[in-house]
Amino acid sequence: MISEEVWFSHRERIFQIKEGRIEWTTRKKIWNWDRCTFSVVKIPGSEEESSPKKVRVVVRSNANRNHANVKVNRPMTLRFLFGFDISKVHEIHSESPHKAKYLGEDSEEWSDPRERWIFQLDEDYWIWDWKEEGSDITSTNVYKVREEICRLLSDQGQASSSPIFNLKPRSLNDKMVLDYLKYPADGSKESIIPIIYQPSVDGLKNFLREIHCVQKDLDEARSEVEVTLVFNNEQLRNHSHLDSIYKLIRIFRYHRFNDVETFKIRINRADPSKNCFIFENIYSDSNGLNEDSIHGDPLPDGEIVHPIGYYFVDYHHPIVFVNTSNHAMAEHDANHMLWKWEYVPGVPDSPLRLGTKSRKEIDAEYNR
Repeated sequence: MISEEVWFSHRERIFQIKEGRIEWTTRKKIWNWDRCTFSVVKIPGSEEESSPKKVRVVVRSNANRNHANVKVNRPMTLRFLFGFDISKVHEIHSESPHKAKYLGEDSEEWSDPRERWIFQLDEDYWIWDWKEEGSDITSTNVYKVREEICRLLSDQGQASSSPIFNLKPRSLNDKMVLDYLKYPADGSKESIIPIIYQPSVDGLKNFLREIHCVQKDLDEARSEVEVTLVFNNEQLRNHSHLDSIYKLIRIFRYHRFNDVETFKIRINRADPSKNCFIFENIYSDSNGLNEDSIHGDPLPDGEIVHPIGYYFVDYHHPIVFVNTSNHAMAEHDANHMLWKWEYVPGVPDSPLRLGTKSRKEIDAEYNR
């Protein structure tokens, strides 16, 4: 398979970590990412005459690393995702500066002497790749990506309301994910396993280590899954001065440094519109990463269900967004400006362990 990986650049404000909190400065910088593939989807409701027509561009990238655990002797792949909405596509052109020169950190001028094919999306995004000698622009991956974006942007049809994110095998990494989801190792295509997205800046210390799914059938058409996530840590941001004390409390009360969170998924195979999440005491609503004391949908309020917003490839893989520092979650993303870690449980090169322990079993292990 020929890879369709290209480069992606975007201009954004520089953020800094101050006393645990993420603070956006007024300074801007262009960031460059290699090994990127692109998917383009219409935005429901974007056909209204009162607003410019837009499409959503989804960027996926990956990086290969050695596993951090010395007991696990295998490489792993870190997968990343970033999404943005655009309404304008510029023409492709060739760019080649006369000579390389030293530029300051905040400079937006391109300094590499190599020639590249590049086009711009709106004001702050670029897709490009190195220009090979004698190459024809129509045969490049950059051209193919632009054609797909332009086709969808100019399409006069109604925006698709499908909640399923259809991943296409544009790289070997994408193909590995698709092959696993279509042909899981346990041979069961009925297993309901969520795909988890977490802001990558939070994952530096609070990364997800394990996911456990315990599935039971309620009847022939309906299933319920108890999902338990085990994070490496839980770093306070809004109350960073209490972080050390909070760790000691977790040790004495829960016998662990790890943060453990549990939610439920209900799937109705006869009517997917009835599929839902139950985030008891951990719903994030619209709260973002700086928040660390969000406990939405508290238990006394009874069982609150949230319709599943998105799926990955099919209805057996609902998407969950970890939005806050205390790992409150939702069916929507509350950190649009941040790159996400994409956790696909079960893929052979994943850093994430996929298990089948119940929350009760996991708590009992820590208590011992």
